[in-house]
Amino acid sequence: MAVKGARIGKIIAAAGVAAFMVMMLAAPSFYLDSARRGLSLYATSVLPSLFPFYFCSLLLTYIGAAKTVSGLLGKPMQLLYRAPKVSAYVLALSMLSGYPVGASMTAELYAAGVIDSKEAKCIASFASTSGPIFMLGTVGSAIFGDMRVGAVVLAAHYISALLNGLIYRMRKGGENTKTFVPPQEYDDLLSKTISTSTLNMLYVGGYIVLCGMLVDTLSLVGLNNVISAHLGDAAESMQALICGAIEMTRGCLAAAECTYRPLAVALAAGIVSLGGLSVTLQNFTFLSKCGMKAYEVAIRKTTQCILAFVVAFLLALVCKL
Repeated sequence: MAVKGARIGKIIAAAGVAAFMVMMLAAPSFYLDSARRGLSLYATSVLPSLFPFYFCSLLLTYIGAAKTVSGLLGKPMQLLYRAPKVSAYVLALSMLSGYPVGASMTAELYAAGVIDSKEAKCIASFASTSGPIFMLGTVGSAIFGDMRVGAVVLAAHYISALLNGLIYRMRKGGENTKTFVPPQEYDDLLSKTISTSTLNMLYVGGYIVLCGMLVDTLSLVGLNNVISAHLGDAAESMQALICGAIEMTRGCLAAAECTYRPLAVALAAGIVSLGGLSVTLQNFTFLSKCGMKAYEVAIRKTTQCILAFVVAFLLALVCKL
């Protein structure tokens, strides 16, 4: 049954890709403009804000910062999730830098033999977060025009990540105290860091452009008009969910259009925590190296999304947004 299901999945995926290619051939100008917008978003917003943090995160890992952070904050990770102490380092970098740093650092530690596949899957459940710059600056100030919204989204997002880890808590474990051992030779440390950072940023850019084109396809085929015509007051929420399921920023823009502010904030928090197809694919690029399946990555982000929605809705009511 599993083999048959996999074959059906491949057939469906192939049909979807073929249909997408036909649409690009039928409307080349539309998709060229869409790709340009995606590249512009990546080049002017995502890359400048993410690359420096990503570079520094890798450099800190290579020079041995994981040992210090793990020693200071590792005990709570063992108690809460039965995760190895080094997971504290991954969580700290993820919260500071944003997607997909948590997944990338998890893969780095797995490749170095510091953690095994089960530990990687546990860490991926709570150390997969967006960064404060995006939530406070982009979501709060730029999209909603209210820093309080950004603060609520940030709080709900981080709380949901920590709660999400409890769902996927390891049944056994916590004894692993290994940490990343930096190389003894530092001659090529900067070149290794810059090459790895650059390559991984290209992965991120590719997914952002592709998923942006998928979102634009929804408007091309008239799905947004159909939703507006048939769902009435619920149309705005549905459009935000559909866009957010594909690309995070576009989903947050759609969520801001919702007239009921607590719902809009909750949708934004849920969308940021889900990350959409774009972030899921980014994470899977790294976590697949740890033995994780695509559905395992998606399930972990889905439960975090639900938790974030609930927490943000309650916080929005309490804060009277």
